[in-house]
Amino acid sequence: MVLTQTDRGSSSSLKSLEPKEFRPLKVFFLSSDTGGGHRASAESLGVQFETIFPGSTYSLLDLTKFQSANAVESYKHLSSHPKQWNVVYKVSNSRLGVGILKTYTKITTEKALRQTLKEADPDVVISVHPLMCNTPVYSCSKISAETGKHLPMFTVVTDLGSGHTTWFEKGVEKIFIASDSIRNIALKRGKVPANKLIMSGLPIRKDFATQASYIGKSRDSVQAKVHQENMRDQLQLSKSEGNENHKIILLMGGGEGVGSLSSIVECIYSELTLAHMNATIVVVCGRNDKLKTSLKERNWDEVLASYINRTKDMKDRVSHGLKEIASMTKRTLSLRSEHEKGEKSDRNHIQKGENTEEDEQGSNVIVHPLGFVNNMAEYMVASDILVTKAGPGTIAEAAAVGLPVLLTSFLFGQEEGNVDFVLEKKFGAYKADKNPREIAETVSSWLQNPSLLSEMSKYALEAGRPNAAEEIVRKIGKSVIRWKESHPEDNVKGLNHQVSQVSC
Repeated sequence: MVLTQTDRGSSSSLKSLEPKEFRPLKVFFLSSDTGGGHRASAESLGVQFETIFPGSTYSLLDLTKFQSANAVESYKHLSSHPKQWNVVYKVSNSRLGVGILKTYTKITTEKALRQTLKEADPDVVISVHPLMCNTPVYSCSKISAETGKHLPMFTVVTDLGSGHTTWFEKGVEKIFIASDSIRNIALKRGKVPANKLIMSGLPIRKDFATQASYIGKSRDSVQAKVHQENMRDQLQLSKSEGNENHKIILLMGGGEGVGSLSSIVECIYSELTLAHMNATIVVVCGRNDKLKTSLKERNWDEVLASYINRTKDMKDRVSHGLKEIASMTKRTLSLRSEHEKGEKSDRNHIQKGENTEEDEQGSNVIVHPLGFVNNMAEYMVASDILVTKAGPGTIAEAAAVGLPVLLTSFLFGQEEGNVDFVLEKKFGAYKADKNPREIAETVSSWLQNPSLLSEMSKYALEAGRPNAAEEIVRKIGKSVIRWKESHPEDNVKGLNHQVSQVSC
């Protein structure tokens, strides 16, 4: 699928012989819509090529279109069935599985890919998908041998903390990576020479680099605070009238709006209301129109009442359990003390439930559902906390603008390392979406601890690489141009081959 299309004309082959640092380039991306992150990475890089090397064009090919199986539908099915995904991922990432994958891909796609690349005649090929590295390397080398024109290929790994072995092919020019964990996998599993690995960060949309420049080194600076308020005004997420401490929580469930978003929203709404907070819960529902409509029409008073009743029932069961344990053990006095403390906490909490109207007077929690969002950078800047699944692109975007992250789910194997990345970099935590109440309690706790949020925000900015896409493009572009300038005969050979093909 072509994203941007411009014909530079046949005269470009002659102009390319002239030394020029920022000449136009024709870029060919290999990706797939198995998850939104791969395409987003390709587009972020493509935009940078158009900006840094004016006149450049880029196109994107999904290699799986040459195969009979529908990879996109298979991905959607597996990603919504974690246990099946775990089995498939582990088997495919074994030594035998990798060999079978490479063989199958080469048999089903290589000839069609090589023909497509010949027709497109790009200056450089870039893979942003693990299943589109091995066969394309082979195709590029065959084209170079057939045409006499060197066709370089680069890989940009779009995973943060863990990556499939098929990412790492030694035949590419360079592999751009985002973490030490990925470097270790490349060296140990992929056997990639260290000099081919470049630590760059994950390529994200240009909007995030722009927003990061306004934030600077701290979200607590006057400049950053003013910019955040401007973003809230622009997005119509302004604070409650007369309240200077209005908080924004951003919830995301991926492009399809998957996950336990509905239950999580209800629990966060209830916890914040009971804590007398003023907040807006922005819910990005993606393509899930049903969820968006449901959140708009929901009776939030009933949601709160139901939450309070469930809390009371749960406390009663815990209290009863403690009594039983106390009567059956020798530690009666110790357990009785704990039980009495629990009962006191119960009474306080239940009293809140008995006086719901009084609680609501001291709080103002708004649920603001959205569909598919294109200005995510602005929403992240406007927010205080991000609650999301462990997608690598989303995590990298949040880090770029210093936004603390609460992760709620991940795909086994592929995204496990992303959770580790956030925890090791200290700008977030993980709470499983199977327990939305615990997620809500964590959000409430964070919002009531400004120093903790500031600390996590600082660590996020340290981990962020908002200019990664620009840095990657500059390195690839200059490398390709240097080769062209030092091997002008390549351009002549390539032009002669095109002429001979037309003559035939």
